[in-house]
Amino acid sequence: MSADRLVAAYLSDLVMAAEPLPEERRTDLIVDVTAHIAEARAAGATSDDDIRQMLRQLGDPRDIVAAATDGLVLVERPSAQPRLRGRDIATLILLPVGVYIFLAGWVAGVVLLWTSDRWTTREKLLGTLVTPFGFASAQVFATVDFGDTLPRVVGIPLAILLLLAPVFTFIVLIKNGRPGRSAE
Repeated sequence: MSADRLVAAYLSDLVMAAEPLPEERRTDLIVDVTAHIAEARAAGATSDDDIRQMLRQLGDPRDIVAAATDGLVLVERPSAQPRLRGRDIATLILLPVGVYIFLAGWVAGVVLLWTSDRWTTREKLLGTLVTPFGFASAQVFATVDFGDTLPRVVGIPLAILLLLAPVFTFIVLIKNGRPGRSAE
């Protein structure tokens, strides 16, 4: 590897290691190390062996970053939540609405849900079972007269609960839908 490539690889490692630092501190550190390397090269470190030795003396980029924190608390930067893909949007639409499209829409929604990597098995079960049975059960409670078997005091709140369960399920699926969660 040429001297220029050795320096470029070293600086690349330093930039990656310094990512958690505040921007101003990160820039200063990279400028300082780059200037030190330039001075060493100007002072005669030109061969590959000289450059390797100089980089070894500088130390591991992670150690340089650790020393540069000077008591700073490094904060993990939250990564932006990935946007929903078209198939995820179709899943979220077909689960609650697909029940009314000859059940074929709901089946398609379930297939999309179970083949997605965005939701855990628990969330997939929730989406599979609560959505259709919640709406269907609420509809049954709203239309069938149970007479003396189920008093209205119990039937109406139960119907409301069954209507709201799919809504809460939908909120959970939207809130927790991130790629790579199916293994959790």
